[in-house]
Amino acid sequence: MKKWMAAGVVLLLTSGWLLWHGAASLAIRSAACAGCNVLLITIDTLRSDRVGTFGGATGLTGLTPTLDRLAAQGLRLTRAYSAAPLTLPSHTSMLTGVSPPVHGVRANGLFRLGARLPTLATVLKAAGYRTGAFVGAFVLDARFGLNRGFDIYDDRYGEKHPGDDADGAERRAEDVIKPALEWINQQPNQQSNQQSAINNQQWFAWVHLYDPHEPYRAPEPYASRFQPYDAEVAYTDAMIGRLLSDLRTAHQLDRTLVVVAADHGESLGDHGERSHGVFAYDVTLRVPWIVWAGSRIGRQSWDGLVRLIDLAPTTLDLVGIAAPHEFEGRSVIGAIAAGETSSPPAYFEAMDANLTRNWAPLSGVVSGHEKLIDLPIPELYDLKADPHETANLFARAGDRARTLQSLLRTATTGFAGRGSASEKRTLSADARQRLQALGYVASSAEPGPRVYTDADDPKMLIGPANELNRALADFKRGAGNAAIAPVVAIIQAHPGFTTAYGVLASMQHDLGDLDGAIATLEQVVRRGIADQSVMVVLGGYLQESGALPQAAALLEAVVASHPDYADACNSLGVVYSRMGHHDRARAAFRKVLELDPTSATAYENLGVDDMQAGDLPAAITDLTRALELDPRLARAHNALAAVHLRQRHEAEAIAHWQLALQLDSTLYDALYNLGVSLWDASRREEARPYLERFVREAPSPRYAADITRIRRMLNR
Repeated sequence: MKKWMAAGVVLLLTSGWLLWHGAASLAIRSAACAGCNVLLITIDTLRSDRVGTFGGATGLTGLTPTLDRLAAQGLRLTRAYSAAPLTLPSHTSMLTGVSPPVHGVRANGLFRLGARLPTLATVLKAAGYRTGAFVGAFVLDARFGLNRGFDIYDDRYGEKHPGDDADGAERRAEDVIKPALEWINQQPNQQSNQQSAINNQQWFAWVHLYDPHEPYRAPEPYASRFQPYDAEVAYTDAMIGRLLSDLRTAHQLDRTLVVVAADHGESLGDHGERSHGVFAYDVTLRVPWIVWAGSRIGRQSWDGLVRLIDLAPTTLDLVGIAAPHEFEGRSVIGAIAAGETSSPPAYFEAMDANLTRNWAPLSGVVSGHEKLIDLPIPELYDLKADPHETANLFARAGDRARTLQSLLRTATTGFAGRGSASEKRTLSADARQRLQALGYVASSAEPGPRVYTDADDPKMLIGPANELNRALADFKRGAGNAAIAPVVAIIQAHPGFTTAYGVLASMQHDLGDLDGAIATLEQVVRRGIADQSVMVVLGGYLQESGALPQAAALLEAVVASHPDYADACNSLGVVYSRMGHHDRARAAFRKVLELDPTSATAYENLGVDDMQAGDLPAAITDLTRALELDPRLARAHNALAAVHLRQRHEAEAIAHWQLALQLDSTLYDALYNLGVSLWDASRREEARPYLERFVREAPSPRYAADITRIRRMLNR
């Protein structure tokens, strides 16, 4: 059993931070931090009960000495609620000051924030701040629209790779903090006409730390001294301590407002949920929120109900900048100063299961200490008497339930009047006609409206979802076809469970059954329960199978309806490239780079297209840029090797193929190319192990002709 880690280990790493003197207890007021820099630190997936000053769970005190110290010297908001238990929707609410139905970003990966709403970054940028964002994972990639208003949006965590979790690639806290420190400490460009030439120009830095998110893989010494999730929390806290200490040493905290908040929590098995995103209980919705500015705001704790949509207006209020009228949230400074005892209700939602699995949509409201969760089987909780939400009072407290239902109706009516600011749209008539030409008569880019029953309630479906996760884990451990049977059973029992079809198709594809994977996803699209991400995956499978015109038509329909969907543009570019339509391919890849300037995959695909078009110098430039952004791109190494071989640079080609295989041992194109190149260079003893492995491991449906050829070579 892992032992609890003594707080001293973390204190050792944060000693510089802990030398700070305590702040006096002053009444908080508007513009208390006028002229200050702003440092926003968001911590992904941090439960409140892991932060000692927020009532850390028994036996878990000492995990967060940095946050505890920060809260002790500043403002601690003890009852803060996220608008959604998902990274992208919650961060969008934090930065825009509005609820998800208004900003329109309702789930990870499916939406892009449009240009209509102001954000904390755009407001501070307009006020003369230089602005920089440093994010830790793909889920906040620039392609999703949160880069507006930032001079620099550093999302260079690398692209998605085999084995990455659902939210994609990530980088450790220390790797996010390093470029953030460099940017904060840089002097303004003295030659620029766009910036002030003085050295104390105010800055706004957003630092997003993803580490507590699953999968939990903290470095030592944390990993061996804590349980996995707690190890990530302790590590993240220590890195925040290091960041603050380094900023203090550089005198960057002398006039800086520090705001720290989690985007949501983590269930860790509570209510049957392993992680987060399905339910909206307090373990995932209630978050720590801390504000520090030295002696400018002093020490204070407030137990009033606050919302993360209040974060942006509160921050602006403290630095003396008026919040835009579009903000729905309010500054809490006035309420705290006045000692208010009532607060606006907190709206929340968890829409991922509805949008990706066709389960019932979940929304709700917290008012005072009561909470309504609106589902086919509705829930009402007295959070003060029942903080763990174990006693559903809905059937026994009709008057209280009706009051909260009325509050929820009022909120949703108000949201409807404001409209959505996201880029996701339903299928246009043109796009629908294109799909109909492919035989997808009933398809749509998103699930259509329907009546939900008790059978669609997430409480009834969390069991099958957990079974699906177990089947997927078994498959990744090598269970193969044995893992497919339970997925098929889940689909038969729950035919509207879109995610299960996606998992089944992925398994079929990885086992070499490309036709089966295509058939599975076509079934989802024809039934009208596919979102645009399903259609992009289907387009990729069609491209892989050689059905290029069909893949192009499908992806063109998606792009016509979702022109800012980077993945669809990227996939369409690959299809165009394979069809020899190089101008169209380049236009598609350039669109991706317009949406996401640090997309290593787009540069990789540009390089491959350059090579196919015969422009080898351009190919080297684009592929090299791809590898600068993400050195782990095995396919970029494979393509660069092919370019070098065409230029008769055999040594460079072989080196890149070897690197590609080190990064991805299942990249059979690289395995084939390396073996054949060594063989042709009369280095046959070196070549033989690669070629024998290719014959033994490469999927026969895809590589049948190549396997036959290599066998003949080896038997000569």
